[in-house]
Amino acid sequence: MLTARQWRKHKTNIIFGGLTLAALAFSGGDISRNMQSIATIKSQIATNSEKQTELEQQVAFEEEQAKIAESRYAKGCLPIVAGDYPNIRYVSIFEGQVLTDRHTGRSLPTGTVVCDGQGNTGVVEESGVVGAIAFTGDRDAIAKRLKRFRGGIYSQPIGGN
Repeated sequence: MLTARQWRKHKTNIIFGGLTLAALAFSGGDISRNMQSIATIKSQIATNSEKQTELEQQVAFEEEQAKIAESRYAKGCLPIVAGDYPNIRYVSIFEGQVLTDRHTGRSLPTGTVVCDGQGNTGVVEESGVVGAIAFTGDRDAIAKRLKRFRGGIYSQPIGGN
């Protein structure tokens, strides 16, 4: 098989190769477990990355909604209230809600921008229901708009159902 000359010339490589093969034979289980661990870690990283992407998209969506809602508050949305003076209270608005004028009982005009004391704004659609809901958490923008309706002639602009 091996001649003495080949052995002398390549003995280091032959010994190293033999030891490597022996080590691989004895560590096959460890290698398999490590590969499984790596696959599990890759899966977890992919899941975490997907969650991170969803959260980033949600934050971007919320920021856009906040800009819209803040603009509606600044431009003069119509706050929704319930109760009789002096016991009025702001009520929440929601998608699909039908709002009526407390004096006439009729639906609000299409395109009326409405808001509540919690940061929700919406637009009355042709069917008389609230749509295009946008939310802001900017309490200063909300308070600035609602402050105008505390007492005075603006205290009861509309009744919410």
